[in-house]
Amino acid sequence: MFKSLLGLFGHAYFIYLHVILAFMYLQLNNCHDSLKGEIGEVIAKSVIKNSFRAVDANKSLLDQYAINAQQKKLLLDHWFYLDLINITDDKVTLYEVKTKKYFYKQLTRTQMRYKISKQFLDFCNKALALGIDIKFVQITLFEDWKCGIIIKDFNKNDFFVDKRTLT
Repeated sequence: MFKSLLGLFGHAYFIYLHVILAFMYLQLNNCHDSLKGEIGEVIAKSVIKNSFRAVDANKSLLDQYAINAQQKKLLLDHWFYLDLINITDDKVTLYEVKTKKYFYKQLTRTQMRYKISKQFLDFCNKALALGIDIKFVQITLFEDWKCGIIIKDFNKNDFFVDKRTLT
């Protein structure tokens, strides 16, 4: 009898855990995109060592790095565009982080392109012209709380410009 009670309790606890995890995934699945983006940025920061999130840092932080004046001005003028920043010696690398949820249907489609504003694309072109490296970080959230991370060089073909920002 004790074994059957223990087995019944274990089975009920297993179902309880699955219900809780399903509820948590549903909450994440229906969350606002900015929350999903914040989660992706935190994950990317944990992988990209010595990087910092612009949203968490004061602009005066740039004063402690030996970067050229043009690069510094561009970063300060466009601080709100920056997801992650990594400065090693005098080399600046910016990371644009995009987070998506995994869906089975994506296996049958072509690679997903991400939306950016015309202003952000212009900023990227200026940054690249000034010798700032830009990397694209794609975070994919899976339903089992695992994630996939791809880091690659910024390529404008991975994105499309939001038509609302063209005016």
